Amino acid sequence: MGSIHMLRSRIEDTETRPRIRAIGLAIALAAALSANRPADAAEALLYSDNFDAGTSAANWTTFSHAGDFTANFAFDYSTRGIPPAPNTTGGTTIGMHFTVNSTDAVAALDAVSAYPNAESFSGDHILRFDMWLNYNGGAGGGVGSTQFGECGLLHAGNKVVWANNAASDGQWFAVTGDGGDASDYRAYRNAALLTPATAVLGSASANHTDAYYQQFFTNPNFETVGAPGKRWVQVEVSYLKGVLTWRINGRIMAMRYEPNPSAAAGNIMFGLMDTFASIASPATDTFALFDNIHVTAPDCNNTGIADADEIAAGSSLDCNCNDTPDECETLANADFDNDGDADLSDFQKFIECLVGPGAIPGSPAACVSACLDAFDADSDIDIDAADFADFQRRLTTGSIPPRPAGALTGTQFTADVAGLSRADREARMLAEILAGNIPGYLRTFVPITVNANISGNPTTATYYVTRDYLGIGTDHDFVRMPMSPLIAQPIVDAFDCIMPTRKMVNDIYTQCTVKLAPSPISPTTTDITRMTTMYRHHQTVEVQRAGHPLTALLGGIKKDVVITALLPANPGKVAIYGWHQLNGVPIQPLYLGHEISYGDYSHGIRLVSKQMLVNGAPMSTTAVLAHPQLNVLLSDEGVVNDPSY
Repeated sequence: MGSIHMLRSRIEDTETRPRIRAIGLAIALAAALSANRPADAAEALLYSDNFDAGTSAANWTTFSHAGDFTANFAFDYSTRGIPPAPNTTGGTTIGMHFTVNSTDAVAALDAVSAYPNAESFSGDHILRFDMWLNYNGGAGGGVGSTQFGECGLLHAGNKVVWANNAASDGQWFAVTGDGGDASDYRAYRNAALLTPATAVLGSASANHTDAYYQQFFTNPNFETVGAPGKRWVQVEVSYLKGVLTWRINGRIMAMRYEPNPSAAAGNIMFGLMDTFASIASPATDTFALFDNIHVTAPDCNNTGIADADEIAAGSSLDCNCNDTPDECETLANADFDNDGDADLSDFQKFIECLVGPGAIPGSPAACVSACLDAFDADSDIDIDAADFADFQRRLTTGSIPPRPAGALTGTQFTADVAGLSRADREARMLAEILAGNIPGYLRTFVPITVNANISGNPTTATYYVTRDYLGIGTDHDFVRMPMSPLIAQPIVDAFDCIMPTRKMVNDIYTQCTVKLAPSPISPTTTDITRMTTMYRHHQTVEVQRAGHPLTALLGGIKKDVVITALLPANPGKVAIYGWHQLNGVPIQPLYLGHEISYGDYSHGIRLVSKQMLVNGAPMSTTAVLAHPQLNVLLSDEGVVNDPSY
């Protein structure tokens, strides 16, 4: 960084200026949605079938491999002692019922796929339904009990989709109810069965015996531990901004980035497949039930019409081309594309909006309100030289580069790297962050003030930290990124920062305006170094943070990777500390037991600026840490001569 004046400007310039206008042809921007779309955000219903009318058979088409199947679209599952599905209203028990390899005495492979007639879904959409997978026998199933329930998106809807059809299409998933296969949890792209790493499954294993699945499907709720059979489960398959995710009971079973799927649009699919040449005994005990099927799409303005459809039809504007209707967002000063910083892409739009004194922007005329909202700093209903001066002042400068145009969002990046090795994943993280792909709220620093009596003299120091731990993406879609010091150190160096000491972590937590209770994940049931685990924890924190602004100083959500006077004596180690509980006591004492390449979901990198104030005078944090007297302002371990890894 440059002068202390530049630092102050960067720290203090946190104003956002939501202004709503309606003039002439202007279309007023509505109140913005909160950053990070909430889990219960509005959605438009595109399709549904609860089968209660008993007439659904005419609305669905089935395909089979060998014809040895049954499909009943008005099955009363209470006749099998099965209670109403979780999303049923009115207590009805009518659903879609499939069996395969069940109509004769010939043991053979077979499958059935069903599609709703004349349906096609494109762009962002979400499929949700209730599923019951039944099997003969007790825990682990009996003879011939292993079959796979299927579901998928983006299908042509003209064929049976299953493991033995080389022409299978779409993005689809399959799971056993009894845990009877070596790969109980499967993800397919067209006809290709993806490896757990490519899928990316929630675990490195696809077998139900893995601790990841066993923690979710536990006895007595589930007869076969680790498998979702003989009980209703709620399933979701979503395709949002290129991220394909499969969830069961809210837990991620698979997640990957598919920006160019095999089809731009397609139907939903439900099915049952038997990949074993054996017949269940009794055959009527092995079946799949589906109920309460819904397909929805994001609908931020709650009109009942999908956002993408409104933008395509022109009934909603998307002047900044970020796939969000303009009425659903408020633009911060100078940030026309609403990605959290003011950069060259915003400058290009400023030039389009620039009209001079007394003239209303009109390029295009319908987007005048967005131009004014982002660039009319003096509120005089034009974009002129005075506004350009303001834009220059707000232009992202300093050691953190502007976010590149078209950079992946946090969710997209997470899904894209989730299947990589830790080393390859961190190489991608390093490249993204050094290029400036971080959310806007992490670009301005907040002050932490501490006091000490040094040699009889009252001394006040102020240092500056990020509000939260380092992440990738935009304010509207970011993910916190745990990482090892191997890449954290070059990042903090490039951004003219350091990592905190133990004392600084304590002082930061004390001054946090939002303190959340820690949410640990057991390392005995989950691989805590997997990207999917990191994403799961991030989502948990975001649920906790709901209602609190991103501008708040946040604590209690991570252990800090710290610098310590003990590092020289412990080469090749990472130091972690913190994760304060609500009573102020940290879960993690200072610990240097992990190798320097280690990082798990609980680790966080908080940036501390190298520039600080001591009794109002500028100093560097490194100089203060090395000072024989002043070090007590930042360290409870004495002098730290080399605050780095």
